[in-house]
Amino acid sequence: MLKIREYRKQQNLTMKELAREAGMSISYISQVERGEIDPSLSSLRKIASVLQVPLYLLLDDMEIRGNLTLRKDQQLIRCSEDGKVLYRFLSPLPSPEFSPQTLLIHFEVAPYAQDVPSPIRHHSEESIYVTEGTLTVQIGETEVVLNAGDSTVIEKDFPHICKNAGDVTVKAISAISPPVWGRMDLVR
Repeated sequence: MLKIREYRKQQNLTMKELAREAGMSISYISQVERGEIDPSLSSLRKIASVLQVPLYLLLDDMEIRGNLTLRKDQQLIRCSEDGKVLYRFLSPLPSPEFSPQTLLIHFEVAPYAQDVPSPIRHHSEESIYVTEGTLTVQIGETEVVLNAGDSTVIEKDFPHICKNAGDVTVKAISAISPPVWGRMDLVR
């Protein structure tokens, strides 16, 4: 069951950790992940519980595979290291079956915070649309102030940083194409 491996790796769990938390052997988890055995429904429930995903997401079913809809409870959520920026991934993550051509992210920046410590750049175009609050986007040496309903485009390879200079959390949506899945290069 390839989906178990994908979710386990997304959460940086080893097979040993998953096996221990689910009360199963490493050998059993390994065989399930490789598709050598079909797990019982009871075992799948335990694995889903450890991975904190709905059971149906682990099922390797053609009907589910063709569905690229992400419900709110299925969207991956991550926080910045300082906990001041919340990212909700609105696009499916890449998998062997599908790799999105655009990364869509809803993000929230806490008051008096910024998304990264120093400007970043990536070889992708990024569009930002603010839904609540006021966001300052520094693109190179230029600062663009975006209020709710405003948007901007950051051309590829331009260093940029998003800042919230106010006392209200800023909410915005970012579309990055092509997607940036790995670490972005920090501008020095």
